[in-house]
Amino acid sequence: MTSRNNRQGFTLVELLVVIAIIGILIGLLLPAVQAAREAARRMQCTNNLKQLGLAVQNYHDANNALPAARSMLGKDNYAHHTNEKAPNTARGAWHATVHLLPYVEQGALYQELVSYTEPTRNPRMQHPWHGGDHRTNYPALAAVVTAFLCPSDGNATQPSTDSHNTGRLNYMSSRGDSMWNNERHPNDESSAAAKTAHRGVFQIGTFPNMAVVTDGTSNTVAWSECVSGLGSAGNQVKGNIVTVGSMYTGGQSNPGPGLAIKNGTELSQSGIAQSWRGQRWADGQVLISGFTTTLAPNSPVCSYGTDNSWGSATAQSNHSGGVNAAMLDGSVRFVSETIDCGDSYANAVSSGKSPYGVWGAMGSVNGGETDVQ
Repeated sequence: MTSRNNRQGFTLVELLVVIAIIGILIGLLLPAVQAAREAARRMQCTNNLKQLGLAVQNYHDANNALPAARSMLGKDNYAHHTNEKAPNTARGAWHATVHLLPYVEQGALYQELVSYTEPTRNPRMQHPWHGGDHRTNYPALAAVVTAFLCPSDGNATQPSTDSHNTGRLNYMSSRGDSMWNNERHPNDESSAAAKTAHRGVFQIGTFPNMAVVTDGTSNTVAWSECVSGLGSAGNQVKGNIVTVGSMYTGGQSNPGPGLAIKNGTELSQSGIAQSWRGQRWADGQVLISGFTTTLAPNSPVCSYGTDNSWGSATAQSNHSGGVNAAMLDGSVRFVSETIDCGDSYANAVSSGKSPYGVWGAMGSVNGGETDVQ
């Protein structure tokens, strides 16, 4: 007798085998896809830093000066070129990125920021963290400027977690290899030990020209990365600022104690000062928008005080193994987190070669180190 139904199907065992094979293939494919995506993000980050490097070159061509790390903006006592030698109360707090806006195709945003500082405006903006919710009162500061953001930072396009809802920043301006006094102008210090020279490209209240960079523009780092803060006190190394008071002893400062609080990707102590890192793109305070070449990339960011004072502001990124960095000549390099950093427990110097190895040498503009390739 012939069966009326000759159709054949898969058995349960065969289906399970096929599903298992598909699962294995997906498991093999996903890491490759993720690696390709990160490679694309890293390439975009490199391009962003390249554009910032070119913006600095164009700014210098137009003004015969480098933008200040922190300065004033607009007219009257917020003027940025005419008043840069005023007392510290008038030095301002606007970051170098503000002055570079016209050179990254954000001229309208720059003019809007300047308009906020006009003496006739009410309320008049005095500094980048002034005025409540910026989305309502000062929308230019709430802008997401993609030229300032690394696509590998998942928080980059989110508003800041403070009450201002400000746009974020991933690209930090170099403050060199000094720590003590890197948030104040040397003329504002009364202590001789505190008058450590600013050895980085970008300085406070001062707009020097390329002549100060005697180490050579290809040997001097201008920009690198940070991971923006999460807004909550946690133990993650990246994005947090931790208090390490032992960095300053006996009139001297060194970054070494910051290494002792790192345990893998976490901090081994609970002294988190703030998570302000990279949270306000227009704010020129060193622990928000600056980096130092005092500790290797992806080391902890350490503040001497519990507020946003001076400290060791390391470069950090979510790229595997290190950070991207733009040199003053406009070139971009990948800097490994294993780069030579010399003696981290050596005291910072105000002149001569950096005690912090190749990375420290890249941060100093005139330390006499020209062999940092």
